[in-house]
Order: sequence, then C-alpha cells, then structure tokens
Amino acid sequence: MNAESRIACNPEAGHWPWRIGPEDLALALPRLAEEDALSLPLLREEDAAHLIDEAPRLEWRQAKPVVGEGERSVQQDFQLTMSFPDDSLYRVFAKGLERLLHEALDLMADPPMPPVPLNDMILQDYPVGSVGITPHRDHISYRYLVAIVVLRGAGRFFVCEDRSGRDAREIPAEAGSLVLMRAPGFAGIETRPFHLLREVSADRLAFGLRYDSRADGGAD
Repeated sequence: MNAESRIACNPEAGHWPWRIGPEDLALALPRLAEEDALSLPLLREEDAAHLIDEAPRLEWRQAKPVVGEGERSVQQDFQLTMSFPDDSLYRVFAKGLERLLHEALDLMADPPMPPVPLNDMILQDYPVGSVGITPHRDHISYRYLVAIVVLRGAGRFFVCEDRSGRDAREIPAEAGSLVLMRAPGFAGIETRPFHLLREVSADRLAFGLRYDSRADGGAD
C-alpha cells in the first residue's frame, strides 16, 4: 500500500506530507530482523526543501577525520551539527517522524520494539567527493532503531558483515528516502549491523534520528 499524502506541507504546525503511512511502515519494520536495513520513500523534494533551507543557519563543526585506533579506526569526512534551537524545524520534523513510527507500532500485533522517543538528532553534510565513512557500528547505547532521512544529494549506503566491508549490500538511499537500520534490542536481537557510506557524488545532507538509552540511565 502506498499512502502518499496530499496534505499541504505546513512544517511550523507539524504537518509533513509523508509519502508513506503508518500501515506501510508497519509492513516494513519486521523485515529488519533479517535484512538489517531497508529504505522507504518519505519526502518529496519540495517538502525536504524546508529543512534544507534551515541547515545553513545551524552551528556546524567538522567531524574528526579518524576515530578509534588500529583495526577499529574509522575514517570519516563530513560536517555535522547536533545543535538545534528549540524552535527548529528539525525538532518539529523529528516529533512528526516519531509519531509516524509510534502509529505504525500500534498497528502491529507483535511490535519488534517499544514506542521510544527519537531523542538523539544529528545532521550530517557530506561534500561531493567525500570519502564518506568507512565500515563501523553505532554506539551500543543507541537502541532498537536508527532512522536516517536523506534530504539531498547522493552517496552509496551499505550494510556489511565486518570492518573490512565483507559482503557489503547496498541500501537505496536517494534524496527523500527514509533509511531504517536495526539497532540492539530490535526484535530481541542484540547485534549491531556494520555499515558505511561511500562514493558521494552530490553534496549529501542527511538527518539521523536515534533513541539514546543513556538519556534514561541505560547503557554506557
């Protein structure tokens, strides 16, 4: 079912015309137990533009070129911000996506996760020609689900088996996509998928949303 909305976009009021409905999301979520990650169409170009236009006004910093040491080192090449004013459209958008997720979970007879808040937000800007980010896993404190909304640009996103990138499988991630990736606790699975981004062929702006259990006194 494609529940593409025809509601006019009014982001200040929290009205986002999603290209999917909770029914679509409820059908897709169980696949993550086997597939690790998947993508769905979420935003039309004209609606993503509201968020893109706000991005230059945020406070940005350059990511460290290398994090970790030795075999566990990760190379990365992007700018980022985690600083969103109280009246930011990004906060409104995050609440709207959280509501869509919770509505989907309510429709499921056996939901694979509880209706947690998406309390961790990061906006990443990968310039054209960026090396992206090499195979890595998210911090163990991020639980249940990772959501990445690609607002513009192009880059190749993969899930893989280990830090070498073995058995890499590409997840479509064009502009307007919602990329969903399983995190520890989803459907009772505690493993964390390795993933990477490479071949950035157009400036890529992506908004990541996660549930950080540390906010509730969870894992370190």
